[in-house]
Amino acid sequence: MGELHRMYDEVAPPSPEVLAEGRARLVALTGDDRRRSPRPRRSRGLPAVALAGAVAAAGAVVVAAQGSDDGPREIRPVSAHEVLTRAAATARLEPELHPRPGQYLYVRSVVAWGPGKVAPGKSAGKETRERWVSVDGSKPGLLREPCRRPGANVCDSPIPVQDESAPVPRPGSHLWLVRELPGLIEHWKPQVKAHTPAPSATPGRGRPFGEWDWYGVGELVGDYLPPRLRAEVFEFLSDVPRVRVDEHATDALGRPAVALSQDSGGGRLELMFDRSTYRFLGSRYLDLKPRPVGGDRTSEPESGAGEVKTTVLQVKVADRLPAGS
Repeated sequence: MGELHRMYDEVAPPSPEVLAEGRARLVALTGDDRRRSPRPRRSRGLPAVALAGAVAAAGAVVVAAQGSDDGPREIRPVSAHEVLTRAAATARLEPELHPRPGQYLYVRSVVAWGPGKVAPGKSAGKETRERWVSVDGSKPGLLREPCRRPGANVCDSPIPVQDESAPVPRPGSHLWLVRELPGLIEHWKPQVKAHTPAPSATPGRGRPFGEWDWYGVGELVGDYLPPRLRAEVFEFLSDVPRVRVDEHATDALGRPAVALSQDSGGGRLELMFDRSTYRFLGSRYLDLKPRPVGGDRTSEPESGAGEVKTTVLQVKVADRLPAGS
């Protein structure tokens, strides 16, 4: 409190709008046991939001610094390390699911794409999809999405078992990740510190569990992870160098977000977080590979668009696949 009083004497009072925003962020993060961010160096032109105390350290996506003589404000961009450290703290506060072997994880999400970049005339679009994925990998899952067939509302597509000969829980399943991911994170840390990431795997062709890869690890947080494990992943990613920050991104629903990205496997994967609470929202994939002109040769609505956003709406545990599947 003594430090706050000294800062009060040095800094002009912030506006009511700044204080109101700060209070909202502080309430959202109450009970947060996150690691404390390094204290900013004190210098002339301290952050105008400093009077809100911990608010500045807890939630601002950008920090406005008041210049001398009421001059123009300088904007300090937020760092990827900051965003991911706070995202880890937020993740620890999320409710935990307790799926059992034989059950399914149900994930409902919105997918938005376009406008067309690869296929001429490809229009922008958006749809809601549902997935049921076997918790231990022992059974096929299900993808339910709007049909492209006339007269049908939704179409169901099976999600096959990847390797029926593998022991249960099978590699890549939720229960397998819960068991193996902490060790994999420790395995990846020296690669990150050495600044020598392994060659990227091709997106969509399995996850590079054995070696560090931004795309592969980013895919993991797109599905459900227990709060403590999701926080560990974000803390691990917070030490990854050369991560781009976009403070003016939007998710698949058009909501403001801060996005963190790296290029990987011929594309760019962005992880999107709420700009106030740092809750994970979803991802954006941007195709960077040159493609031959000739149009979209698949029936997938987003193919040929060159850009796909996914926002997770709901995750829960299900005992069985839906009726009629």
